[in-house]
Amino acid sequence: MTATDSIYWPYFQALALGIEGVTTVRLSDGDRMERLISASVSEKIYPAVFSMRPKYRILDTGAEQFYAVFEITFYVFCQSEVSNEASQDAAFNQAETIALAVLHQLKQDHLTTATVDFDYGSAGLEPVSMMTIDSTQGYEVKLKLTMSAQPLFERL
Repeated sequence: MTATDSIYWPYFQALALGIEGVTTVRLSDGDRMERLISASVSEKIYPAVFSMRPKYRILDTGAEQFYAVFEITFYVFCQSEVSNEASQDAAFNQAETIALAVLHQLKQDHLTTATVDFDYGSAGLEPVSMMTIDSTQGYEVKLKLTMSAQPLFERL
């Protein structure tokens, strides 16, 4: 059992798939982003949310309460037409809307769920473009998310 596979990924995947318009949600390292892109040849994948494996640290409150403080980077990619500025602007707008919807849901979960702590001020969004098989525009989003890691330590 790992913090990424048992705490972060099930939560983030469900959250991102619940955002209106999102077609694909994947987790991996940068090398595997190629798999996402190559999948676009045979299937509809956009808009896509791609999360990098998060960096994290374990926080012990001293009262037998453990938390994982995740440093998350995820990308939202939307397809556009090559050399079509209106299409590229629309893809940026759609990606930004999806990224903000993810942040909004994190904030809602923070307010309603004891196991999720999200500092809205930790979030940063940066526009990105990617030209490979597809022309895509999107946003890179970085944030800190703290989640209960109690299940990782109950078995020790």
